[in-house]
Amino acid sequence: MKRGFVLTENYKQIQTAQKLVSRRGAQEAGLVIIQGIYGVGKSELTARWAVDHGAVFVRCKETWTKRGLIDELADALGVDKRGRNQEVQARIIGKLAVSMVPLMFDEADHLIRSTASMLEVVRDITDTTGVVCYLVGMEQFAHKLARYGHIASRVARVVELNPLTISDVRAACAQLSDVELTPSVVEQIHVQSRGRMRLVLNAIATIEQWAEQSSLKSVSLEHIAGRTLVTEFTGKSMGRRTPSALESA
Repeated sequence: MKRGFVLTENYKQIQTAQKLVSRRGAQEAGLVIIQGIYGVGKSELTARWAVDHGAVFVRCKETWTKRGLIDELADALGVDKRGRNQEVQARIIGKLAVSMVPLMFDEADHLIRSTASMLEVVRDITDTTGVVCYLVGMEQFAHKLARYGHIASRVARVVELNPLTISDVRAACAQLSDVELTPSVVEQIHVQSRGRMRLVLNAIATIEQWAEQSSLKSVSLEHIAGRTLVTEFTGKSMGRRTPSALESA
């Protein structure tokens, strides 16, 4: 399977949010929430957006403390992280006030625990500098953040990442698959993956393996009949399936 980035409708949504927040009224209202179910490709999508737009991308950690957050952000910005928390934070603010690069925190659910103390650190930085900050989390992240009204009032936009459209899946198959996939196969990938990029990629890789075993350059619906194209662990045993034309060939 080829490697590459597929420009999806979700990516375009983030671009739209970026344009809108750039025209916001209050400087401190610079938070953008990006949320969606697992498997739709949030991390790859937002990491690529960060590269394309010069944003600082940081993946939040379960083990983070406020100091852990400050240290990783300092590393990402190339700032000296020696000294007390407030000293390092002051250097971060000074750097961002000049560069004004956006911040993007992936796995932002880790910023909200029993308190919002780590989000407060982020708020201090964004309020002081006016930089735009993207918080990427699971589908209920906005509801978690809403408990903290003084922070939620700074949210300029909520971007809901949706399951991939059939056009997105068609683009992924055309761009990434080493074998030709007929429109009916692409439709099956879309249906079985439920529009989750992770499962789409697994389906393409699986079909390529079957095609290689049968020396096929093109795969049509008859070749995958009865096949499970994607497997998602649910804790339940999987049932038997009917052999496909690929196996019978």
